[in-house]
Amino acid sequence: MSVVFIGDGISTKQNGDQLANFYHCKACNELLAVGCNINGQLRGAVNSNLLQDVNQLGNPIQIQPRLLSAGEKLERWDKLWGFLNGF
Repeated sequence: MSVVFIGDGISTKQNGDQLANFYHCKACNELLAVGCNINGQLRGAVNSNLLQDVNQLGNPIQIQPRLLSAGEKLERWDKLWGFLNGF
């Protein structure tokens, strides 16, 4: 899967630990995707709620990222996020 943002309607914010970039729609402020560099590899995820066939995905995982340390976040993301090109 690849994600391409078209136009300039994207704002970028960083999480509290300054580890990841969160990409939001400027018009509606909806989270579109998230990405960061982990061990020299660009990794990321898209907001599955925006996909047409979201019901074909597995069950969502509930987390409280504010309770995770920076190292725990990177470890978790490294296991769950896909590889990116162009972020």
